[in-house]
Amino acid sequence: MMGVVHIPILSVHFFTPEINFNLYTGIIITSKQAAQALKHYSPNWDQLQVICVGEATASAVEALGARFVQTADGYGMSITEVLSQHQGKWLYLRPKMIASSWPSYARELGITVDEVIIYETRCNEDMQKIEIAKNGVLIFTSPSSIECFCKRADILPTHDVVVIGTTTQNALPPEIKSTISSQTSLISCIEKAREVADR
Repeated sequence: MMGVVHIPILSVHFFTPEINFNLYTGIIITSKQAAQALKHYSPNWDQLQVICVGEATASAVEALGARFVQTADGYGMSITEVLSQHQGKWLYLRPKMIASSWPSYARELGITVDEVIIYETRCNEDMQKIEIAKNGVLIFTSPSSIECFCKRADILPTHDVVVIGTTTQNALPPEIKSTISSQTSLISCIEKAREVADR
């Protein structure tokens, strides 16, 4: 998009543990990366109910052939609300590190959720120290993106910061002020960043 510079601060590494999808009522997907990991598995997963954290993730899963997709409202804890409408055994295809405690909360509600780690995000070691404009708007879409950015650059008082949600916002250093995007999507973050830049 015009005026937007993407910095590949994270790299994604996929795992392929053996999974028997026949054991489950459905699967839970909370990121596009988890959706992409499904490419490594035979198509029988696409017969299951799929609960996605938000619209962008749902679109990625549907593009891979999922037929029965339900969407939460963009936050991890909202997944439990959707799960509470169903019975059965669920499989959460997750990253190595997660920032939300929704799986534990779901189990407290009596919902059966298994977890399998299928990918991890790492700081992109190919990135050297980053040169950032001192008056730019920074967009962060995950706690790990903040962590990796701060290893290579500083968030300055002159920067405006836009984050995708409260979990990401909470990962910022306490002295950094930020604005949360209207929706939990990258497009919404970019729109909010443009609003901030035009002030």
